[in-house]
Amino acid sequence: MAEQKKAKWPLKISIFEFVVYIITGLLGIWGIVYMVLGLAVSFARYDSALKAADLYLRAGTSNMGFLLQGILITSIALVVAVIVLLVAAKGADRDYEKAQRRAALRSARRFGKEEIVVDAEVSETK
Repeated sequence: MAEQKKAKWPLKISIFEFVVYIITGLLGIWGIVYMVLGLAVSFARYDSALKAADLYLRAGTSNMGFLLQGILITSIALVVAVIVLLVAAKGADRDYEKAQRRAALRSARRFGKEEIVVDAEVSETK
C-alpha cells in the first residue's frame, strides 16, 4: 500500500503571515501609484483628465487628493506589516528559547546533573 505524504507548507512563516504580507504589499503598491499620480498632477502644465480626477477625488474625500491618499494608504500598509512582523518575531523568539531550554534539559539529564539552570526563561503573559 502506497503511503501518501502530507503536503507541508514550504515556508517557515504561517499562512496568515503570508496572506497579510501579500495584502500589505498590494496596498503599498496602490499607495505608491497614488503618490506618483499625485506628483504627476502637481507638475502637469495643462488641464487633463488626471487633474479632473484629482479634483473629483478632492471633492469626495475632504480635500485629500492622490498624493495625500497615497501617503495615507502606504502608511497604513507599513504599520500593519510591521505589527505582523513584530508578532511573528516574538513567536519565533519564544520557539527558539523553548528549544534552547529543552536542549539544556536533555544535556543535563544525559550527564546526570541534578540542578538545571537555563539562562533564557520565557514568561508567557495572557
